[in-house]
Amino acid sequence: MNSKRLSLAALLIFIAIAVTTLYHNISPYTSPSQLLELDYANDIQVVGKITDLKAENGMTVFKLTDSNVAVKVVYKGSVQQYDSEVVVIGDWKDGILYAKDVLRKCHTEYAGG
Repeated sequence: MNSKRLSLAALLIFIAIAVTTLYHNISPYTSPSQLLELDYANDIQVVGKITDLKAENGMTVFKLTDSNVAVKVVYKGSVQQYDSEVVVIGDWKDGILYAKDVLRKCHTEYAGG
């Protein structure tokens, strides 16, 4: 009887680990830390918080951070400083994320910002 309980406990632990691993691996979003591991990427979705927001030469330039690292983002459009996380969709090349869209978190959805 004890061996059946032990086997069941081991199976439940395995299932819990598998579900947790799959959940974290299927996220469509990349963090700035993960982005730095890539040489380039097209149409990548990066989630983080905006810092150092400023306008430069008709562009909006800011950093996107995950609290560990920050990456430079260049966006042709206006962006506000948000307290919540945003998703930046764009192309990563030469150490810069060239944003095509910046989406901010609104309640349970992401909306253009």
